[in-house]
Amino acid sequence: MEILWLAFLVIALGAFAMLVGAGRTRDDARGRGRWDSAFYAESHRETNTDATGVLMCRSCGANAPERAGRCPSCGAML
Repeated sequence: MEILWLAFLVIALGAFAMLVGAGRTRDDARGRGRWDSAFYAESHRETNTDATGVLMCRSCGANAPERAGRCPSCGAML
């Protein structure tokens, strides 16, 4: 009789886990879609440089070398 209760408990826990996990795929897809669109926008962003290779920060307007990657004033991505 104890084996029967154990089997029932395992089946009940498995069913509960399937129900809890069923709603996650939709949330993961929405989060992944937001991440994908942000990554696409950032990877296809155009930066205009002059002949000297100096970029102007979009946040604070400071000048920084193209290779710096971050603004020396505010730390924003160039």
